[in-house]
Formats: sequence, structure tokens, C-alpha cells
Amino acid sequence: MTDVAVSAAGPSRVRVLVVTSLAHFMNDGMVFFIPVVAALLAAGHSVSPVVITAMLTVFYLASAGFGVVVGLVAASGPRRGRVMALGLFIVALGLWGFAVALHTAPGTGRDTLAIASAIVAGVGSAVYHPVGGSILQSTFGASAGRALGINGSFGSLGRALYPTLFVATTALAVSHDGAVALFAGVGTLSAVVIVLALGRLPGVAGKAHESSSLARPTMRALFTRSVVALMVIAFLRSAAFIGIVSWMPIYLTSHRHLGVSSLGLTVTIMYVGGIVGQPTFGLLADRFDKRWMLALDSVGSALVTIAYVASSGAWATVFLLLFGFFTFSGFPLLLSLVPDYVAPESHVMGNALVWGVGSTGGQALGPLVVTLLTGGSYAHLGFAFTVLAVVAALTAVGTPLLAKVPRRARVALFG
Repeated sequence: MTDVAVSAAGPSRVRVLVVTSLAHFMNDGMVFFIPVVAALLAAGHSVSPVVITAMLTVFYLASAGFGVVVGLVAASGPRRGRVMALGLFIVALGLWGFAVALHTAPGTGRDTLAIASAIVAGVGSAVYHPVGGSILQSTFGASAGRALGINGSFGSLGRALYPTLFVATTALAVSHDGAVALFAGVGTLSAVVIVLALGRLPGVAGKAHESSSLARPTMRALFTRSVVALMVIAFLRSAAFIGIVSWMPIYLTSHRHLGVSSLGLTVTIMYVGGIVGQPTFGLLADRFDKRWMLALDSVGSALVTIAYVASSGAWATVFLLLFGFFTFSGFPLLLSLVPDYVAPESHVMGNALVWGVGSTGGQALGPLVVTLLTGGSYAHLGFAFTVLAVVAALTAVGTPLLAKVPRRARVALFG
């Protein structure tokens, strides 16, 4: 077992929750706005499905690949807040690139710029979840589920508001590329605010390392059965869900025949569900067996996806809202499970493996799977969504592979 050593008191719990929630709002707002940018490029700028697929795939691949680097660099040190802010700044740089791509004439140059911007944004997006999750885990301890849920709701709020804010901005006679540039500027400013507000954080180290520098996670020790199983579950869930989410704006324009204004509002409805879903599942994670809450979340999302594809009118809106409720609640569930299976000084790396390699790795595969299932035709998106929903539901079968932690104690195996 490992005892926790804290180097200093650091900022208050309230400040930590507020600042990390702001960071989650900005991160997810910018990151989940990228599929909307893809829809703009596809519908308004005649970018081919192949280029859109490449753009989405490299974005998620860059995010997954850089996640382990974040785990190694950030570890459990006092500079985690600065690393988190740097990630937001890099995502904002990616949005600056997308703004230029939207302003560029059609051709190879524009397509190349869009793909390059996706890579930059992907690198930046690798930072928030492992680092922000670690800050909350070390600050809130046994109550991390609720803190992660509240924090995650702000991420969902960012996802929900960005498409609507885009519509509102363009309604003021601002061009599409100008609106994206505005969001990039706000992201850049938020990174500066977060650095100033959070300052230095207390470092967490194992008892054996109290007299030396902060412990670095040992990769071999992290790959237990439970961690590997959680990575695989996260990977398959994410491949299914993000495959659907990434192509949802294009599905809405090609199948539901929505214009730009209606598209933004409808995507917002989908993301609003997560604002309620994340704190709900965060609370459930603290009160019940987190493993089965994760299974419930996967099956619930799968069922409402199938219902959405098969419905229309008001019912379709209800199912889309429920889709967001279940689908965007993985953050508090997955990252409240990580401390059960890794030592405190390894939280960032554990988060990077489960969220970065597992969840984000699945995100990289999801858009490509949709393309393969549709044969490159938007007409078959509904079929692809149904297949991916079935895959997501099947991840519940892996729940028994995760070690059970006594709920009565609610402490990590290494705590």
C-alpha cells in the first residue's frame, strides 16, 4: 500500500474545482466543436468524405498518441496547472488553423491545412483529461466521483454552448472563419487566466519517495488486469460513441436536412444531456458499484442510439437528448475507477492510459469505422450508427474483469 504525501496546502478545493471546471468547459467546447467545423467544410466548402475522415482520424490519433507523453511529463508535480493551460493554448492554435482553412480557396492547400490543424488540436486535447482528472483525484480523494461529475458537467456545457454560440456569432454578420477565429482567441485568453488562477499545486508522492523527487509511474506496474480491461472497455466505448458523435452533424445535414442554424441548435440538444448526465453518474459512482454504473451507461447509450435512428419528430429530439445524457457521462465513471487500480503518484499516467490511450484511441478509430461501414456514402450513416451502438452495449460483458473495490470503504486499492 502507498501513503500519500502532499508537498503543500496549495489552492482551496473550491478554487481547484472552479478553475478545472473552466478548463474543462473550454477544452471540450473547442474539441467537440471540431466535428461542426468538419460539417462546415463538407457542406459549405465541398470537402470530400476522404479528407473529412482523415481530418477526424488524425485529430484523435494525435490526442491518443500524445496522452502517454503527458502522463510522463506531468506526473504528479506542482506544474500540472500550467501543463493543463498549455494544452488549452495548443487546442486554440488548432482552431486558428481551421479558421484560416475555412477562409482558403478550395484545393490541396486548404485540405492540407485542415488536416495539419487537426493534428495540432489533437496534441493539445491530449492534456486536459489526464491532468485535470489527476488534480481532482488528489484534491478530493474519496469524493472524487462527485467532483469529477460536477467538473464534467462544465465540459458538457462547453460542448452544448459552442455550436449555439457559433450560430449566434454568425447571425451578427460574422463569417464562419471569423467566428472560429473568435473562439480560438477566447481559448488563448482562458489559458492565461488558468495559469494565473491555479498557481502551484501540491505534489503527490508515495511514502517510499517522500525524501526524494516526486515518484514517476512505473509502466509495467500499471498494466494490471483491471487497468488493461478498463482501457479496452474505454477504447471500444469511445470508438462507438465518438464514431457516432463525429458524424452526427453530417448525419443531421444529410438525413434530417438541417441548415446551419438548425444544426447548431440540434447539436446543442445532444450535448445538453451530458450537463445532467455527468453529475448524475458521478454521484452514482460514489454511492454504488462503479463498474456496473459504467455498464449501465454503455447499454443505455446504445439503446437510445438505436431508438434515435428509428424515430423522427419530437421523439427523435427526446432520444437525442438521452443519447447525450448517457454518452457524455464516461468522464466521471472512467476516472473515478482509475484510483481504485493505481497508486496515487501514478494517477496522471493511469488517466493517460485509460482516457488517453483507451478512450481517445477509440476516438481515433471511430470516424474511420463509420466510413468503412458506410462505404464512403452518407446515405448509410444510420446503419453505421446502429452497428456501433451494438458494439458499445457489448462492452458491458467486460465488467466482471474489473476488480471489485469494497464500496463500504470507498478507498483505492493502493490508498
